[in-house]
Amino acid sequence: MAKDFGRGPFGQEKKDSVRRWLLFVCLFGAGIHFPRPVFSQDILPEAVTVLIEQMAERAAEAGDDGYGGAAGMEALVRYYEQLLRQPLNLNAATRLQLEETGLLTLFQLESLFAWRERYGAVRSATEWALVEGFSPETVARLQPFFSLGDPAERQQAAQTYTAKFRKKWKQAGFSLTTKAQYESQSLSLSAVLDNDPKERFPDFISLSARYNGFYAGDFTARFGQGLVLWKSFSLTAFGTPSAASRRGGGLQAYHSTDESNFFRGVGWSGGLGRPADCSDGLGRPTGRGRLGQWTMSAFISRNAVDARLVDGRYTSIATDGLHVSETEKAKRHTMHEYVAGGNVTLTRGRWRFGVTGVAYAYDHPNGRKVQDYNRYQQYDGLWGNLGADVYGSLGSLRVFGEAAVDAHGAPAVLAGALWSPSYEFETSLTFRCYAPSYIATHAGAYTSLSSVSNQVGGAWAAQLIQGRWTLRANADLAWYPWKRYRQEAGTWGFNGRIQLLRSFTGGAEAEVQLAWSSRLKGRLRLSLPAGDAWQLTVRSDANLGGAAGYADVRWRPSRRWDLSARMTLWRTRDWDSRICFYERGVPQSFLVENYAGKGIGAYLVAKYAPTRNVEMWVKLQQGYAAYFVRIFIPG
Repeated sequence: MAKDFGRGPFGQEKKDSVRRWLLFVCLFGAGIHFPRPVFSQDILPEAVTVLIEQMAERAAEAGDDGYGGAAGMEALVRYYEQLLRQPLNLNAATRLQLEETGLLTLFQLESLFAWRERYGAVRSATEWALVEGFSPETVARLQPFFSLGDPAERQQAAQTYTAKFRKKWKQAGFSLTTKAQYESQSLSLSAVLDNDPKERFPDFISLSARYNGFYAGDFTARFGQGLVLWKSFSLTAFGTPSAASRRGGGLQAYHSTDESNFFRGVGWSGGLGRPADCSDGLGRPTGRGRLGQWTMSAFISRNAVDARLVDGRYTSIATDGLHVSETEKAKRHTMHEYVAGGNVTLTRGRWRFGVTGVAYAYDHPNGRKVQDYNRYQQYDGLWGNLGADVYGSLGSLRVFGEAAVDAHGAPAVLAGALWSPSYEFETSLTFRCYAPSYIATHAGAYTSLSSVSNQVGGAWAAQLIQGRWTLRANADLAWYPWKRYRQEAGTWGFNGRIQLLRSFTGGAEAEVQLAWSSRLKGRLRLSLPAGDAWQLTVRSDANLGGAAGYADVRWRPSRRWDLSARMTLWRTRDWDSRICFYERGVPQSFLVENYAGKGIGAYLVAKYAPTRNVEMWVKLQQGYAAYFVRIFIPG
């Protein structure tokens, strides 16, 4: 995965007057985006790219993003790329699978299931647009991610082989990532080999296997609302009402290149009782079984950790996966972590109750220096967490929550509700209270810090649709009772966003957005439909310390060819007023640039597909080049 959290200006220095004029055109000449269904493949939803930008900003400011780090961002990109490659069957998907996409509101989910129950499967896009909450424009936007297959259709076996090469022009070494994956309904096999520049190949090897409910090799675990166990990404950071609660996916095979955010061992996940007694065939539990439907998961893991050891004690843990310098090589796999965990969930009617527990320990004692800001975030020997969660629906109201304690009894609580009385309106409210001394190494609940601890806060989101107008707003307020890094105790934090969208006949759309985290930011965008082969996107962002904008041109004359080029202009006062842009790359990679100072940049991405199942990609940018080959073999 290509990652870059800081870049200065490049290219030939231009006159300030010319630069200001071009920047003015980008910022106030109206952002232009020509969307057509033909361009939907390989393009991530705009909400996803904006989320990745927000996560990168948090990473640059706080050293982490609170949503899974670089592994979370990579998993998020991979999830939607996979969804574009193999769309989810709208007629066979369960409620959990549809919720996990983050593309449907609660009202749309309820309308879809009501339609399926009354009329059966949705057979065409025209019929889909008749479902309440889905307009023809909405269906056109969602079509690339969903198929309209038979409800009893089984997943076809598929094999995918990929290779990605990245090289910086003026830097020694290169990075190479190769992946092989076989996927069917009952069996999944995958292998990942990866290295960073100047590392030997392969520096990182990941193998995973799944047979029905049994897992071996590398995998992740997601349960409840994340107070105890949550690896990989989450959609709660979208800031939309429907994304307020987490949808635990249980155990899942690992396919990413992050070298620290997974478990390595064996696991099992399965159900107890007769599922037929508790399902109506639409993916909804009915609760007709006397005891409901039980699911259980359990796993054990032994994973290597990069750590600095002094006299047999670890003083720091590295999670970047870099092994280039002698210092970095000396830390490589010097310590191991042992983990055992599991979950039991009861689904009865529209309610789900779960209990999650995990225990873990390193094979070396703790030797970190105790500071005021980390005094309550250190443990030694055996540690663990235990939590109970609930998730249910009461008509148009959905409630969720989780309460957990760590090995010394420090508590953490999260609770929320989502109300969606109609397609026109929905809102959510979430509260959280994490003790300063709550330690959960493998947690991933909603948080504004890099750890689930030391905060009391609330998050609110709302969406209002009136005709062709859409208003979205969200806010998060947090109080930190104990000291943080370079911050005193008893401080406050706030971030929020308000977005106004206006759609027009023919697919045109206008957007105005204001956001606040550490600084005030604004965005202007205008989307206009165009021809079948060309797409032009112009976007601009500004804050009190500067502005940046880009023009992106895409040409797709046929299925075989896909070319896009972007030019970016930026001018900011300093690093604190930087602006982040998500940049398209070859598949299974992305780049979030932090534009600071002033300059002009450009890149080119080209795809050539000689056959339907073979793709060759290249990205050229001042500073580096990336190549990607994908071979897709249906079963």
